[in-house]
Amino acid sequence: MKPFIDALKHFARPTSVLFVVAALAVGVVLLFVRRTQRQARWYFVALLAMFWLGSAPAVIERVLIWRTGGYRPIASAADARGASVVVVLGGGNQTIQARGGSLNQVSWTAALRLLEGARLYRLLDHPTVIVSGGITEREPGARSEGDAMRNAIIELGVPADNVMVEAESKTTHDEAREIARMLAGRPKQPIVIVTSPTHLPRALAVFRAAGLYPIPSAAPYTSDHALDRSRWAPSDLGLLLFDTLVYDTMSGVYYWLRGWV
Repeated sequence: MKPFIDALKHFARPTSVLFVVAALAVGVVLLFVRRTQRQARWYFVALLAMFWLGSAPAVIERVLIWRTGGYRPIASAADARGASVVVVLGGGNQTIQARGGSLNQVSWTAALRLLEGARLYRLLDHPTVIVSGGITEREPGARSEGDAMRNAIIELGVPADNVMVEAESKTTHDEAREIARMLAGRPKQPIVIVTSPTHLPRALAVFRAAGLYPIPSAAPYTSDHALDRSRWAPSDLGLLLFDTLVYDTMSGVYYWLRGWV
């Protein structure tokens, strides 16, 4: 089951080589079958349109606003309803290893979540910040997302004494269970969940199912002014946002089929 899930995770990402090769392979097969040659032309047109429009900032930004319009960052301490814990969910990391050394870096997505977590730390009168994420890379010597996130959020000004690390989880479902275990000895009260807007519906559902009381605070989906130029031209950042939207949508369906949400 796990190898199938891992393959599905890679295939459900339009930026993955597996997805691109598979999509092109389907078109090539259609071209070489006489009965489907006409359909093949339209298939490639549709594939081009999907990648062009999906990676054009003018399109993907509007889709994201429509898809996640109900989620906003917390604007005042009152919005947190007395929460003294902020949980920043993992968004990926990369362990770079060479010649006996290693460097653990957070991803673009995780960095945006950490910026929101650091902002909330200042807004909410110094709460405990839990950074969450285990080892998700397959390479020997890979380090956890939580480790990379801890270093990054300390660099953003959150004192080490106020940072807790959850480094066992591999999925959002795991994160909810692990954090519920970490907070089991504390009085029941709301906690603030920080993650990307497209990830929030699934994250909130699994944290509620774990017996917690999450309050969402949406992280930004892009760096300031990153989408201001060449709005109708395909861009790497636009494709990354399209990839995130597709992945979180497919993951939501998977969680629903598993009965987790």
